[in-house]
Amino acid sequence: MKKYVAGFLFSKDSSHVVLIQKLNPQWQKGLFNGVGGKIEENELSPDAMVREFKEETGVTIAKENWTCYTQIHRPGYYDLDVYFALSDLAFEARTIEKEQVHIFEVNELPANLIPNLKWLIPLALDQQADFSNPFSLREIATERTEA
Repeated sequence: MKKYVAGFLFSKDSSHVVLIQKLNPQWQKGLFNGVGGKIEENELSPDAMVREFKEETGVTIAKENWTCYTQIHRPGYYDLDVYFALSDLAFEARTIEKEQVHIFEVNELPANLIPNLKWLIPLALDQQADFSNPFSLREIATERTEA
């Protein structure tokens, strides 16, 4: 089972969010997603979130500032820990690798989002939510190709 992290860095006032335009896997090509990637062997999820965000955006957010608020499990395919953080370092995020990094106003997100971002982004910003235990979601298998 592959294990991944994805994170949303919001500006301190929650008005902007950093997203990345995906090239891979093929089913995500051209769509915007949170910044993240694979958890390496013997690496803890929060450490992977810090590493992946720095590798993709050049910005370091300490692991204690990332909140794991959702865990998505797709049986037979992957486990994904979803994080958010609030910092005006969001405005310093830039493209480091091949996938383009963008900052968007939260109320003006692009149409070409990974479908679950339409609820993951508002959930992260829900100030009434208690994320001391991350929300857990089990996805159903579909015909899309995972990779």
